[in-house]
Amino acid sequence: MESRDLIHLDGAWAAPHGTERMQLVDPRTGEAFAEVRLADATDVDRAVAAAHAVFDDRPAWPLPERLAALRALHDALAARTDEIAATISAEMGAPDAFSRQVQVGMPLATLATTADVLEGYRFDEPLGDSTLTREPAGVVAAITPWNFPLHQALAKVAAAIAAGCPVVLKPAETTPLTAYHLVEAAREAGFPAGWLQLLPGRGDVVGAALAAHPGVDVVSFTGSTAVGRSIAAAAAATVKRVALELGGKSPSVLLDDLDDDAFAAAVRTTVGFALMNAGQTCAAWTRLVVPAARYAEAVALAAEAAAAQVPGRDLGPLASAAQWERVTGLLATAEPEGAVVEHGDAAPPPPARGFHLAPVILGRVTPQMRVGREEIFGPVLAVQTHTGDDDAVRIANATDYGLSAGVFGRDEARAVSVARRIRAGTVHVNGLNTNRLAPFGGYKQSGLGREYGRFGIEEFLEIKSIQPPPRG
Repeated sequence: MESRDLIHLDGAWAAPHGTERMQLVDPRTGEAFAEVRLADATDVDRAVAAAHAVFDDRPAWPLPERLAALRALHDALAARTDEIAATISAEMGAPDAFSRQVQVGMPLATLATTADVLEGYRFDEPLGDSTLTREPAGVVAAITPWNFPLHQALAKVAAAIAAGCPVVLKPAETTPLTAYHLVEAAREAGFPAGWLQLLPGRGDVVGAALAAHPGVDVVSFTGSTAVGRSIAAAAAATVKRVALELGGKSPSVLLDDLDDDAFAAAVRTTVGFALMNAGQTCAAWTRLVVPAARYAEAVALAAEAAAAQVPGRDLGPLASAAQWERVTGLLATAEPEGAVVEHGDAAPPPPARGFHLAPVILGRVTPQMRVGREEIFGPVLAVQTHTGDDDAVRIANATDYGLSAGVFGRDEARAVSVARRIRAGTVHVNGLNTNRLAPFGGYKQSGLGREYGRFGIEEFLEIKSIQPPPRG
């Protein structure tokens, strides 16, 4: 069994003060495969001090060297693709091909974009007679989730380093091994001592200590809305900046002008996104909102698309026993509240091995049902019906979340008009379109702030105006 006993502080591997050990369980089998020694609150103090030592000595790491290190980090991670992908599959269950292509490929693309943006970024610009300058905000605590363990960590680390901020990284306690790969690659890429600390640990211990720590200037968190609230509350005591990328209950709205082929394609696209990563994707379109007259057609197409998902190739298990219990617990409320199970099993027996769950399509879902308003975070699609554009917008917005959405329509101008009325940080029109320069983040309880491109870098920058001396 693999064992990790060290944390990363001030450019070196070190023994943690914490003594608790945690076994990591492979969700494909339900068996332990590794063990990690966890950091504690004392280690948080050590890590923050190491980060402050380099930040307070600015400019300790000039911009051209940071840019070169980010590009070298890309190459070092790319060389480890197979090894990192295997680790991610073992830690959170993603199928092998998905781990290589998405779990590793996506963060590499995000890192390359961050470096490209940094190369042309203007930290100083004139504003009338003044100079507007953007400066690093300080020590960053990056608290990251288990569902995309490399991507979420790298999106924060790369943007913070680009801004000139040292980072204390706390990965999810169930997926820390991926973060070890990231730190090892950063060492190879030439990151100086103090710029990236690694603290594997529990959220209620290490995460809570980082959020409240007076030496942390920015907390960047991705995870559940409930935990995001607690982090914001803890951070408020020192009025530190907080960036939160939280939950979602995203709709995919199909308008009534789609022809049969386009309608079928839109349903298939929605199902594919909803089930990606076993449904454990915050931005996934987990609500299919269709014209009432086409409900039967929609659920038949959705069931067909879900049935085509091959376990192990297209669909991995849920990431943990706790996640399996949570998802099935929400499923158990569906039929009593009036939903119809159109595909799959809303009361599945416990799996004999691992934490596998077959896709479920729920029909006749309303915004009042728990499965219509709460984030399920599993391979579950809720089908809702609308009676026109205004009703579709009402249903799309009938949630506490506002992270992502999709709109499909033959008349593109009409579809864009509907997209403008949906309260979400990202709305795709007629397909899933990737622009890595575009910001990512949510409205309402989906969070605060934005990630990716220049928007991600600017989350870690302060703005200063330097005024010229009085004249005359």
